[in-house]
Amino acid sequence: MKKRNVFSALLVLAMVLSMAACGNKPNSGSNSGNSSGTPNNGDSGSKVVLKVGNTVSEKDPFSICLAEFEKEVEEASGGSIDVQLFINGSIAGTDADVLDKVRANTLQMGHTTPNCLAALVNMPEYYVYGIPYLMSSDEELNTVAESEWINGVNESFRTASGVKVFPGGGVNMGWFGFSATGKQLDSISDVAGMSIRINQTNQMIALAEGAGINPQFIAFSEVYTALAQGTVDGMVTNAPLFYSNGFYDQLKSILTTHCGESYHFYIINDQFYSSLSSEQQRVLDEAVVNLIAKTRKMEETYLAEAVSSMTDAGVTVKEASAADEEFLANISREKIWWDPNTSLTPVENVNKVLEILGRTDEMQ
Repeated sequence: MKKRNVFSALLVLAMVLSMAACGNKPNSGSNSGNSSGTPNNGDSGSKVVLKVGNTVSEKDPFSICLAEFEKEVEEASGGSIDVQLFINGSIAGTDADVLDKVRANTLQMGHTTPNCLAALVNMPEYYVYGIPYLMSSDEELNTVAESEWINGVNESFRTASGVKVFPGGGVNMGWFGFSATGKQLDSISDVAGMSIRINQTNQMIALAEGAGINPQFIAFSEVYTALAQGTVDGMVTNAPLFYSNGFYDQLKSILTTHCGESYHFYIINDQFYSSLSSEQQRVLDEAVVNLIAKTRKMEETYLAEAVSSMTDAGVTVKEASAADEEFLANISREKIWWDPNTSLTPVENVNKVLEILGRTDEMQ
């Protein structure tokens, strides 16, 4: 009788263990959607969670177009990819933080700046995007971003960091402008002597000081308060961000220039991407191509909306004159372009950009 009871007990235990094993069997969705990054080996029946994050508000073109991206990917993948959006800094508060979160697979995808890519794994090629007036139009920014040279840099970055930069270029969030809380800016000479918050890079410091500005370094999240309290006299950023972040509430005037830009590349955790089936990768690749095209187009419309809305709110928004632009460009060429310590990149990278753009007469 005891033998029979022991046999029955062992049989029950075996059944329980078998059921537990079935109930806890990992699938590619649960692993690809978290930090483990376990490949799904192309299992077409698997479902993955794709967490996408950024730092900009819900009314920014980047966020609006990501909402369309979410629908496109989920429909085109037949529901095998579940896209979850974490915009407006809800997971990552800065562009560098977005990159860190994607690298750690806390987020699987996002968008960040070339400066952040350069800083992460010491790849100075990306710093060409921070050099004032090296590129002065969206067309030039995109031409360099879509070049074989940058594609090769992106591949080296993937190998070094574990983060894949999607090919096809990026999107410019907007060109930098100077702003003032208490005075009218009619020309670049009006910013001389002002305390203005700028991005804390050698490139922007040299440009600001060359224009007679007293540069201030304040965390982006604290800028609104600094403007309101008079800690700074103004700030430098692009018109869409003046608008979408509400900075214009504290401003009297904005002078727009082409002295810098907020260019963003779309990135994805490489281990996560590699874990997807070939069909899921195809869906994602095509959706990102569409995402880039849509966001570029919407940014043009959004700029006009931002300027119109800020003007209606009583802020004077004026474009810098050609003479002012040339004044700033000369500062950059003299103090930044050919000084690796200030440009943050070797001279050959500056020359490479000029070569790609066909501006060989400017090469050194």
